[in-house]
Amino acid sequence: MLKKTMILLLISALPLGGVWGCASKYGEQTTDAVRFPQCYAPIKQLRDDESSVHTSTAAGAVGGALLGAVVGALTTGKVSGAVAGAVAGGALGAGAGYASGKAQEERDQNVRMAAYLKDLDGDISGLNAVTASARHSIQCYDREFRTLIVNYKSGKLNKLELQDAYNEIKNGIGESERILGETLQKAYDRDAQYQAAINSEARQGRSSTASKKAPAGRVANAPSANAVQAKQVAYRNTIKDGEKARQEAQKARTQHEEELRIITS
Repeated sequence: MLKKTMILLLISALPLGGVWGCASKYGEQTTDAVRFPQCYAPIKQLRDDESSVHTSTAAGAVGGALLGAVVGALTTGKVSGAVAGAVAGGALGAGAGYASGKAQEERDQNVRMAAYLKDLDGDISGLNAVTASARHSIQCYDREFRTLIVNYKSGKLNKLELQDAYNEIKNGIGESERILGETLQKAYDRDAQYQAAINSEARQGRSSTASKKAPAGRVANAPSANAVQAKQVAYRNTIKDGEKARQEAQKARTQHEEELRIITS
């Protein structure tokens, strides 16, 4: 009983704050969605989805830490063993998926190629989600701005009310544009990594023997570097779609500022 109590106390003191308090990859929310919550909803959904992932990761970390602590304590019979086991288990529990850099450590080329394809698929779907969310949000804010101008010209809004509502629209478009821009920058960085991996595989292929016999450990019907390269083309097309959405945001922001200046001067 004393050993169990000690293990639980150790786990409660573990430094899992980095898991529970993960900073959002989308940065801080800078929009106060009061008048146009429907326009901020796509961005909010991105944040909510990310929060769900963080919760699942944290749960895995706690489960891994608990198991690691128990194993460490039973194996060593010491408090230090429980601590070491909990830390190691927590790290393993929190880890999900794989990184392309880790995949490069695999010995078999086909295993690496399969890992690259899986990684690319995840990046494409992730970028598509951000692009679609940002575009819907920006277009919604643009429509609300048009309505805002009509209401101001008809006398339904005074200048102060117009400016106050516009500030929310401006912040919403700005946040969408920022999130999209940061996501695109990461996509460009990953694209460079993929290209480096493809180039590396091509060099290895040229230096390998011309034997038709599959080398030991080769995976049957596994994807080739050509398959990865084809997927990379799709990834780059997805990046282009994201760039178009970012240009839409910049255009809308510029037009709004100019039109507002004209009607309020």
